[in-house]
Amino acid sequence: MKLFTTAITFVTILALFTVIPAFGQDKPFAGKTISFWMQRYGADPANQDAAMKKITDAFEAKTGAKVNVVYVDWGQALTKYTLASSGGGEAPDTAECFFLASLVKIGNGTFGPMPINDLAKEIGMEKYYPGLIHEVKVGADFYGVPWRADTRVLAYNSDLFDAAGIKTPPKTWDELVTYGKKLTKSDAKGNVSVAGLLWSNLNARFDQTWFSVVAQAGGKVFSDDMTKPIFDSKQSLESLQFMQDLVYKYKISPKNIVDPSFDSMNEFMAGKAAMLSGATAEFAIQIAKNAPQLKGKIKAAVLPSKSGSGPSSVAYAAPVVVFRQTKEPAVSKAWVKFFTSDDNQLAISKALSLLNSNRNVMSSSFFKNDPWLSVFIQQFERTQMGDMPLPTWGQIDAFPGGPLATMTSEVMAGQDVNKAVQKALVAVKTLMLP
Repeated sequence: MKLFTTAITFVTILALFTVIPAFGQDKPFAGKTISFWMQRYGADPANQDAAMKKITDAFEAKTGAKVNVVYVDWGQALTKYTLASSGGGEAPDTAECFFLASLVKIGNGTFGPMPINDLAKEIGMEKYYPGLIHEVKVGADFYGVPWRADTRVLAYNSDLFDAAGIKTPPKTWDELVTYGKKLTKSDAKGNVSVAGLLWSNLNARFDQTWFSVVAQAGGKVFSDDMTKPIFDSKQSLESLQFMQDLVYKYKISPKNIVDPSFDSMNEFMAGKAAMLSGATAEFAIQIAKNAPQLKGKIKAAVLPSKSGSGPSSVAYAAPVVVFRQTKEPAVSKAWVKFFTSDDNQLAISKALSLLNSNRNVMSSSFFKNDPWLSVFIQQFERTQMGDMPLPTWGQIDAFPGGPLATMTSEVMAGQDVNKAVQKALVAVKTLMLP
């Protein structure tokens, strides 16, 4: 499951769509209609409605084809895409989706996302961040084109940094611990009252936080060929131990972070933490809305790694796909190409405050000249894959009962790291059996 958060508009809708060009009168698909399923984004659905109407109207003006946008509730999305890919339910012509490898396997060459190698070649995949291409491929074949993206950075309170005499954000784990100790405040009973660091997890979910930390240690969850789990490696064990030590050994994170009701982001906005590891792109907007007293005091930095170099976060993307069930494959491919064009992707990214998989979009002045958003451009260059291109990944990373979620919860509750890892390893290998 990806952690896609609510977004708030950065600019007015009227301003954004001046970038969409006018088109000629040639309409090769006049009278055709296709459907496009997508999830909801943003606090105000009207923004997404207006943004998509601009794009679909422009597509109709260019091609003559209509696109009916169907919004899929996040809570029902996986079920709907699974049914559509199995042939057991309604299917769209095109859609944005996730867990692509699972859907392709479920479709078994008859239903679900179709290979679109021709379209991928025409669009050019070299403009996308390399760490996100795996999201749209199954084996050597492209089954989608990436659009929105997600990665996380470090947020820190510059006032608390100044008070502690710290001039720059941490770049290494050693600096993170050293700074965290200086920034942490505890009460008379030894309980953390101001945390040096909080993970930005919700509902005590630590598996997705751990994906970034294992990257920081130089490790991976699976082998490069995706044939076996390798999170029992030295680097992976070290990453889990590090997460645990921040609570129990270094005491710069509170023990109640393992409580499902603990809200790290609210704690940070209340001034009860100096650093938040895993801040989203729109977190700055949430602060401006919900914690105006912190305006100008919260800054972003690339997440630290153990050595200070290499990957320090993970990245996610959403593929835009064409379903095998479509009766209009040519129109559907034309829509995918149109929707994922640089201009339209910049427009929709602005409207919904979403990061983008396309380097051309992320290098625009909208992202590059913003002190907060520009950090995400840097972070994308230091990422590795979040979701694994495995048919069973939805089960492996299930929350709350999946093996990786259980493992990280046990570790953060203070249990033995090696035992938790070995138990999870057995469960994951079992799920991967043919």
